Amino acid sequence: MEENKTLEETEVKETIEVEETAVEETAGGADAPADNTSAPENEAPSEDAAIAADEEEETTGDFAKLLEESGAGQVERPPKMGAKIYCKVVSVSGDWVFVNYGGKSEGSIARGEFAPDGEAEDNKRDEAGRAPLPKEGDVIEAYLLSNRDGETRLTTRLSSRDLSKQAIQDAFVAGVPVEGRVSKAIKGGFEVRVSGLRAFCPLSQIDIRWPRDPEVHVGKIYSFKVSEYKEKGRNIIVSRRALMEEEQVTIKEELKKRIIVGQIVTGHVRNVQPFGAFVELGGVDGLIPVSEMAWDRVEDPKEVLSEGQEVSAKVISADWDKERISLSLKALQEDPWVIAAGEFNVGEKVKGQVVRLTNFGAFVSLAPGVDGMIHVSALPTDKRVKHPGDVLSVGEEVEAEVLSVDLEKRRISLSMEYKLFEGMGALPSNGAVLIGTVEKVADFGVFLKLPSGHVGLIPNAEMNTRRGANHSQMFKPGDELEVKVLGIEERGRKIRLSIKALVRAQERELQKEYETYKDSGEGSMGTMADLFKAAQQKED
Repeated sequence: MEENKTLEETEVKETIEVEETAVEETAGGADAPADNTSAPENEAPSEDAAIAADEEEETTGDFAKLLEESGAGQVERPPKMGAKIYCKVVSVSGDWVFVNYGGKSEGSIARGEFAPDGEAEDNKRDEAGRAPLPKEGDVIEAYLLSNRDGETRLTTRLSSRDLSKQAIQDAFVAGVPVEGRVSKAIKGGFEVRVSGLRAFCPLSQIDIRWPRDPEVHVGKIYSFKVSEYKEKGRNIIVSRRALMEEEQVTIKEELKKRIIVGQIVTGHVRNVQPFGAFVELGGVDGLIPVSEMAWDRVEDPKEVLSEGQEVSAKVISADWDKERISLSLKALQEDPWVIAAGEFNVGEKVKGQVVRLTNFGAFVSLAPGVDGMIHVSALPTDKRVKHPGDVLSVGEEVEAEVLSVDLEKRRISLSMEYKLFEGMGALPSNGAVLIGTVEKVADFGVFLKLPSGHVGLIPNAEMNTRRGANHSQMFKPGDELEVKVLGIEERGRKIRLSIKALVRAQERELQKEYETYKDSGEGSMGTMADLFKAAQQKED
């Protein structure tokens, strides 16, 4: 020992002497006057000096490179307790698996967390849910659990078999998931057994969605997050939902890349409601509205889809902020309106089945996915109809006339009015003078059946009677009246007639004849009454 110490002192002394000599030489060179007889100013440095300078530069560069590679000067924050990290297996011995999770950071994982060597298939867990025992050099995921007395403990998961009160407390502090078994449903939630300890999971924390049937979870083994640890383990509250929401944040970013509008996705039907079906897409739900299940009208979604069924659909919208994804089944089917483009023409008669009745009309299925509508005013009745159900019923087979086709708006207008006029003659023209038979006297006018079979109305104002006259006493069904046609609407459903207009026309004609007769100078002038009487006798 003394001999080594003497050598060290000698080396230090020699180093100091060398440094002092170098300092003196430097100082002496700085104080010495310039020698005009020395080499010229532009004289190149000696070859030895150039080599020394290169070696010095190379050494400086190598040192900087080594410093960068070693990571010196870079401050890295160590991961927090509970953080999920990747670590490399250093060795497996005894009851522990030793790992390295960066630099000189090392820790250990209980060997009992893994399946015994050879009992689990590669990349698969055994019946107890344990992963295969890793080998030296394998990279695995783990959570930082605790750090006591300089020893860092990690865990891949806290199994219910291996937990103690201290381990659960560590998991609570570090935020590490624990494994528990749902033993039974109780008021407000579930009793969960974590090792031998009793914990409580509120009903709202067992899943992201409110559980419709709590008994479904009983007997299941889940991973939970310890949200409360009190009274030395006598009061433990756990949450499965907290872990699921954390996982969803990561999954959501991956799903954004995979689920885009126009993409075809595949999932399983999770729930069917009257308004549509929810499809599980691997971390997020998509909704197939009932209107997107088929081109035909779907009354009951359960007739199309069932829970657990695998289904492929097209993404038609995606709002990630509200986590709403809309899917469509009919977008993958051929559009029946394209097929029907040339099959329905205006004026043609078509047949179909009444599938739906509304206040304003009846919908008739003309082809799969193609419906036409008969407006309430186009039904085959001459009476005023308040609801189509008064004339038609769902399931009834009908024939109708195509009034219009709008492929862009996907609308076909139909009418059954033509049935009212079957067997009738041609419609009279405006201004025609006809003789009809009184069919009915109403408070507002008189209905007159015309020779063509059509029925027209003479409003009270057109009856040419005094104001307030009682027409029901003046006219009886079967009486004949001569009228003039004032107007025709709705293809003959509404024909407006007038006696007053006819009389006024006759008076104008008589006045015209009188003027002509007076200007001719033939015979006596007579009176207007005589002319009117003569005209009446001529008509008779």
